[in-house]
Amino acid sequence: MKTLSPSRAVLVWYFALVYVWLLVLNAGNIDFAQARHDGPLSLAFIVNAFLSYNALYLLPAALLSWMAGSSLLWRKLGLSHHAPRAAESMAIAGGSLTTLFFYASAKLHVLYGMYVNGFVVNLVITPGGLESLGGSDASNVGFALIAMGFLIGNMVLLFAVKLLLQKHHQFQHLRRRALTALLLVLVASTVLDRMTYAYHAAIGRNQLLTLTQGIPYYVATSARGVFKRLGIKVVAAEKGISIRGSLNYPAQPIVFNKPARPLNILWLVSESWRADTLNDEIMPATWTFAQQAQNFRLHYSGGNGTRIGIFTMLTGVPGTYWASFLENHRGSPFIELLQKQDYQMSFYTSAKFSYPEFDKTVFSQVPKSQLHEGGSGQGWERDRQNVSQMLEFLDKRDPGRPFFTWMFFESPHARYYFPPESVIRRPYRDDINYASLDKGVLHEAIEPIKNRYLNSVHHLDSQFARVFDYLQANHLLDSTIVVLTGDHGEEFMENGYWGHNSTFSDPQTRTPMVLWIPGVEPASHDKLTSHLDILPTLMPRFGVSNPVPDYSTGIDMLSDQAHDYVVFADWSRVGFRSEKIKVTLPMQAQGALGKQIVSADDQKLPPGTEQQVLQEAQPHMVRLMEELGRYNRKQGR
Repeated sequence: MKTLSPSRAVLVWYFALVYVWLLVLNAGNIDFAQARHDGPLSLAFIVNAFLSYNALYLLPAALLSWMAGSSLLWRKLGLSHHAPRAAESMAIAGGSLTTLFFYASAKLHVLYGMYVNGFVVNLVITPGGLESLGGSDASNVGFALIAMGFLIGNMVLLFAVKLLLQKHHQFQHLRRRALTALLLVLVASTVLDRMTYAYHAAIGRNQLLTLTQGIPYYVATSARGVFKRLGIKVVAAEKGISIRGSLNYPAQPIVFNKPARPLNILWLVSESWRADTLNDEIMPATWTFAQQAQNFRLHYSGGNGTRIGIFTMLTGVPGTYWASFLENHRGSPFIELLQKQDYQMSFYTSAKFSYPEFDKTVFSQVPKSQLHEGGSGQGWERDRQNVSQMLEFLDKRDPGRPFFTWMFFESPHARYYFPPESVIRRPYRDDINYASLDKGVLHEAIEPIKNRYLNSVHHLDSQFARVFDYLQANHLLDSTIVVLTGDHGEEFMENGYWGHNSTFSDPQTRTPMVLWIPGVEPASHDKLTSHLDILPTLMPRFGVSNPVPDYSTGIDMLSDQAHDYVVFADWSRVGFRSEKIKVTLPMQAQGALGKQIVSADDQKLPPGTEQQVLQEAQPHMVRLMEELGRYNRKQGR
């Protein structure tokens, strides 16, 4: 019976141990308790899928190592003695990268509810992306040590395997037939998983399918046609949101008459500014200003991240259009409108205009000389510098022409930046080390972390106050519209997560919205409003005569109109919040698997009521589909 060479046996035992390592890393993602509750079939299915998928994760590294150790390849080069070392080096590299990748992915899933995905990759490869995380030196050192630890761990593992095989020769005699049998078991396990999934999807038993959300990169399988031909009763596939067609925005050219008395506009946006921080303790200056203006107290961002939050406020369309705008370098129609009216413009950010790619979307038509970014020091220092530059711009402007200035503040971005004089809450964390975070650490430290955030928002208030004081001192409030809002909110474990970009919960999506319009009586509004409503509120006041649907799916916030629902989007999902419920749906994916339904305030629905409230919301979903395709030129036309 043919056996494997000693060097091949080392690889097999090494990858067997790395496989166990992967199982440990990914086990925390699986809800085995729910599977046991659902019954033996569900438990058997998810265990089989879990075991087979972790083997598949490791397969590329194993195959590359096997190929690197090919004696035929090295024999042709006359270097046969290098084959075992090449195979071992490739094994360590592949094993280290695989285990490190799934460690990072599992950590992301625990903290933010996502695996490494397109959003995370975009964050890494886009200029300014990593800087936007706000990681500290301690975090960077921690990440480097973790990566080194995985490399050393894999080296030690391989060395230990070689040492043990030298002492216990019987384990070296691995039969080729046994290895072939293992591969056949993997193939059979994978086929069984595919067939079980496809069958339950076909008959509409989604309970079992939902368990696969704990398996990273699980691939859904459909075979409805096969089962139908076999005489099995098949239910219709539940679709996700599918968005197709080239961009056709605005739907009609913007028509305007320049106002006889054009108003200036000053628009201030803050990173991670959640709605409940707008009060007289944390933000006294902004609170006072809000009492004199229009204060919208039930206002939502268009998403749970900076990209979609800023995109929706400057375009008035759902965040699902982001990719089309990026592909076409399509800018904000509001900026184009004011450019045509000869406005003086200057835009500032304490982050980057390149991440997310605002310089290729909403600000794509703005000359680089008018885009001022960055600064030096921490977020609060950059905010101060940029406010100074913005006020200097206002000092030097031509008073005979209107102006538009916009600024993005960074103080409340994690790690939450502020000077000592802005401390109003103690105790607070001096640092947030991302490398050592897990849910246990977060639960224990969330109050001092949130206190740090509140101190940073208090500093934000001091910078807003500088702007309010300038406008008042220079008698500009009677000729200037002022917009104050956040790009999105920030969660502190109220619904199981910290930060943003993970769910459409209120803490992550609800923001302040304060609007000062000269001559309009102060008012507080409790109706549902959204970032998508900002342009429909502003554009008519700058002479636009088009009906709002030509350029936005929102409404004029100061009109008698009211929303039945508001829309959210992120990298891969779209959702809406109505009076009763909040629904999240995947984009271009199996709808049943990724659908989530909770109450409007993020609580679980009473048992047995989900279908009823969803049925009541069907008209909203029909309208939502129309809105998501309104500015797409349909294929085939």
